[in-house]
Amino acid sequence: MIVIAVLGVIMSMVVVGIDPIDKINAANDSKVQSDIAKIATAMEGYAVVNNGTYAATQAILVTSGDLKGAISAPTGYCGGSYTVTGGASGVVSCQLKSKKYTATPFWVWCSSSGKSGATTGAAVCP
Repeated sequence: MIVIAVLGVIMSMVVVGIDPIDKINAANDSKVQSDIAKIATAMEGYAVVNNGTYAATQAILVTSGDLKGAISAPTGYCGGSYTVTGGASGVVSCQLKSKKYTATPFWVWCSSSGKSGATTGAAVCP
């Protein structure tokens, strides 16, 4: 009986140490980063063909053929779709949820810098 109780305590400490929720959030954060890179590549391709004007929505990128299909954010992220703004410059953003990004909870790509990275706000360029 004592052995079972000790094993139970050890298992609970292992589960707390692993933090499965944060691991799921970290995996979703990786998907967000990958998806934003895909959309950013499509935005750049669109801008090349359209005299430097960036698409305002994913739907425009899909219609133009620069993006194979609309990309959905993980459940609970960005309201299900990525924020895309276009015009003279392009921005794609979504929030991040793992503990690693507590201080910088958004992943943003900006055409003005050509970079993507973790930032403090959805409209803040890295």
